[in-house]
Amino acid sequence: MRISFRFIAGALVALALLSCFRCYRTYRIFNDTDDEGGHIPAGLEMWQDGKYTLEAQHPPLARLAISLLPHLAGLRYVKGEPLWAASSTPFYWRTLRLAREGNLIFVPFLLLYVYLWGRDLYGPAAGLIAAGVVSFSPNLMAHAAIATLDFGAATTIFISAYYFWRWSRQAGWRPCLAAALGFSIAVLVKFSALFFLPPIAAAFFLIARWSARPWFRLGRWPALGRVALQRGVVFLTVCFLVVWSVYLFDIGPLPSTHIPPVPGTLGQYLESAVVIITRNGSFPAPRFVRGILEVLDHNTRGHPAYLFGRVSEFGWWYYFPVALAVKSTLPLLLLAAMALAVWAWQGAGGAGAILCPLAGALPVLAIGMMSHLNLGIRHILVIYPFLALLAGGLFVRLERSRSFSARALLGCAAVLVVWHAAESLLAAPDYLAYFNQIARGHEASILLDNCLDWGQDLERLRQFAEQRKISTIYLSYFGRTNPRVLGFTAAVRLETGMRPIGWVAISRNDLAGLTRKRSDLLWLQGHTPVAAVGKSILVYHLSAHPSSSPHPS
Repeated sequence: MRISFRFIAGALVALALLSCFRCYRTYRIFNDTDDEGGHIPAGLEMWQDGKYTLEAQHPPLARLAISLLPHLAGLRYVKGEPLWAASSTPFYWRTLRLAREGNLIFVPFLLLYVYLWGRDLYGPAAGLIAAGVVSFSPNLMAHAAIATLDFGAATTIFISAYYFWRWSRQAGWRPCLAAALGFSIAVLVKFSALFFLPPIAAAFFLIARWSARPWFRLGRWPALGRVALQRGVVFLTVCFLVVWSVYLFDIGPLPSTHIPPVPGTLGQYLESAVVIITRNGSFPAPRFVRGILEVLDHNTRGHPAYLFGRVSEFGWWYYFPVALAVKSTLPLLLLAAMALAVWAWQGAGGAGAILCPLAGALPVLAIGMMSHLNLGIRHILVIYPFLALLAGGLFVRLERSRSFSARALLGCAAVLVVWHAAESLLAAPDYLAYFNQIARGHEASILLDNCLDWGQDLERLRQFAEQRKISTIYLSYFGRTNPRVLGFTAAVRLETGMRPIGWVAISRNDLAGLTRKRSDLLWLQGHTPVAAVGKSILVYHLSAHPSSSPHPS
C-alpha cells in the first residue's frame, strides 16, 4: 500500500493534536495528583537555585520540562512549605495547567517513533496504525495528561530501544552515538530505563546476530571484540557526559540519605564500593549515583501495594500481569494475541519482525514481575507502544494474504481497532481510572493507588459539596492538595478516633488500608455510601445509627 508523505505527516500531526486536546480537556477537572506535588518543586529548585537536592530517587530532566512554564509564570518553591501553600485558587489552576502542558512535549515524539519503527518493520501503513493505537491508549493518555514522569519515561525508553534496535541491525559509529544519546535521555527521565533497556538491547543484538549467523566463525571474534570494545567505550563516554551535564557538572562526595541502606543488600554493597573507590571524596554527578542507590534500597524495603483486597509491602510476582489484564483495553490485548497467532499460523517467515516487539515488551514485564515496587500500570507503561507495533504488523500481514480466512481476520482486526478507540473516548475524562470489562464494576477490589485513586478527585468533591450546600464535610483524603487552595472551606480533616455525624468523604486508598490503618475506618463498615465522587472518593451521610446495608467493596 503506497501512502504519500503528506498524508503521513498530516495524520501524525492530527493524532498528536487530538491527543493533546483530549489531555487539555482534563486539566480543570482534576486537581494535582499525589506525585505532581513532589515532581514540580524538584524541577523548580533547579530553575530557581541551580541545584538539585529535594529528592534524588528520580532524575531531573522531565522535572525540568514540567516545571519550566510554571516557573516562568511566577510559581516558586519555598523550602519546608507545600507547593501552592500561599497561592490563590486561580494561580493554582493556571500553574498546574502549565506544568501539565510541559509533559505534552513527549506526545509527538512518541507518535513519531512508533510510526518510524512500525514503518521500518512492516511498512508505512503499519506505522500509522500503530501510532493511532498508541494515541487512543487510555493509560498512555492518563499519564500524558498529568505532570509526572511516567509518560516521559515510556516515550524516551521506547525511543532509546528503537535506536538500540537500529544499532543491532546496522553497525557503525552513527547508530552507536544515537543509541548513547537516546539511552542517556531515557535514564535522565527515569531510572527505570537503567533496568529495562540493557536486556532489551541485549535481546535485539542477539536476534540480529543469530540472523546473521557468520558471527559464529571463531576467526572473526578478535576483530569483533576490538570493535565492540571501542564502541562500548565511546557509548559509555557519551552517556557519562550527557548525564553529568544535566546534573550541572556537579562534583562532590556521595550525598547523605535520610534512610541508610538495608545491611547485606546489593544497595549497601554498592554504596560501600562507591565510598571505597572514591575514598569518600568528590566525584562527578554524585546525586545521580545517590539516586540509583535509593531506587535499589526502595525496592529492597518495598512499598505498600494493593491487589485483590490485600495490602503488601513487597507486592506479588503476578501484580503486573494482572494490572496489564484489567487496565488494558480488551481489543488491544486481542490484537496482540491475534498477531502472535497469525504469525504462528502462517509460518516463521520474517521472525525478526515479530520478535522485535516481543523483545521490547517481555523484558519490561519480566523485570516488573521481579520488582517489589508494585505501584500501578505506570511502571510498565512502555509496553503499550510495543503492543501497538504488533497490532500494526498484524494488519499488514493479513492484508498481503488473499485467503478468505485472512480477509475475515482483517475485518475482525479493523473492528477491534475501532473498539479500542471507542473505549478510550468513552473513558474520558477518567483515563487514569480506566479498567476494561473484566474488572469494571469492582475495580476497587482488584487495584487501587494510581490505577484508581491518586488523589485526583478533590476538586470534584468540592463541587459536590457546593452543589448540595454542605457547610462541613469530614475528609480522609489521599493526596497532597490543600483543600483551602481549591477554595474548599467546608472540608475538615477526619482525624483518627473521630466518629462524626453528618457528611464524611473517604478516599478509596484510605478505606482499603493502603494509606492509613484500616482499623481507623472500621467504624464505617455498617454504613453505605450515598455517592461516589469521581472514581476515587466515597461520600457518606451519617446519622447516629448505621444502616444494616453491607459496605460495598
